[in-house]
Amino acid sequence: MKNFNFCVLIGIITGFLSSCGSNPLDVDVSEVDIPKVSIKRLEKDLFTMDTSKISVVTDDLQSKYGSFYPVFFSRIINNGEVRDSGYAVRLKQFIYDRDMRETFESVMKAYPNTDTLENDLTDMFRHFKYYFPEKKAPVISTMISGYNQWVVPVDTTIGIGLEMYLGSKNKFYQMLALPRYKTMFMNKENIVPDVTREFLISQFPYNMDKSDFLSEIVYVGKIMYLMDAMLPNVEDTIKIHYSDSQMQYCKQNEFNIWSYFAAQKLLYTTDQAEIMKFTADGPFTSALSKESAPRIGYWTGWQIIRQYMKNNPDMTVQQLINETDAQKILIKSKYKPK
Repeated sequence: MKNFNFCVLIGIITGFLSSCGSNPLDVDVSEVDIPKVSIKRLEKDLFTMDTSKISVVTDDLQSKYGSFYPVFFSRIINNGEVRDSGYAVRLKQFIYDRDMRETFESVMKAYPNTDTLENDLTDMFRHFKYYFPEKKAPVISTMISGYNQWVVPVDTTIGIGLEMYLGSKNKFYQMLALPRYKTMFMNKENIVPDVTREFLISQFPYNMDKSDFLSEIVYVGKIMYLMDAMLPNVEDTIKIHYSDSQMQYCKQNEFNIWSYFAAQKLLYTTDQAEIMKFTADGPFTSALSKESAPRIGYWTGWQIIRQYMKNNPDMTVQQLINETDAQKILIKSKYKPK
């Protein structure tokens, strides 16, 4: 009997420790019923089209892609309006451009099908539906953007420029002299997190009641926390576009970063030039050091929101996104890095 009780006790302790270490956002979404994501491939439709029938094909494209197609042509590849007299000529120039043809071949080689991407996006949208059952998932269309865009939300469609995810050492990135801090995240594994981020921003635009530094980083922190909820098994480095060493810098210097913000009286500044020093993309945060991570203000906002949700366990994700008072969030988060 004593041995039995001891084993039961060990089992209870083990279960308790396991639950303590679990991720509260790693929820079971197997019963969430949504249509499986089916990706439309605009790049394939364009680069394999019969260019002797552009008028007919264009009607088909506009029927298939809706408002996304004219936006793609006019704003994403910057080729003017679909209704312009020079539309057909410019479309052919884009399709038959030597570099674009080679890019298309590279995209088709890297992404002969989108099965894995569809599965991963379906799982992400199941998580989204779990937290926001009243909202709908977008249509997903891939494209070749002419190396102009990664992920673009347009109305109810999200466009993914697949040529921006061909691997960090792709020769076109080198030819275009794209900076390393960008190309290191231009890989297959970055597509779903990037789609998630842009989709969440489109669904929940800036809603804070002020425009100071604290409000901005808290807003982005909320978006990052939603990414935690939508992608519970994705590494933080991938979600925020950090290298391992940059993430380590943030963790090791969290107290110093927060102390710097306080000492410089940055939290309540509305000076956009000052705010940009800590939120603009780049190889590092220029106001700190070359060893620092970029966008360090946003990383800090993310930690504030994580503490806020941890210290307010009754707070729902919906309530979080609807809270507009950054000062209230900061106080209730009890954020005090050591």
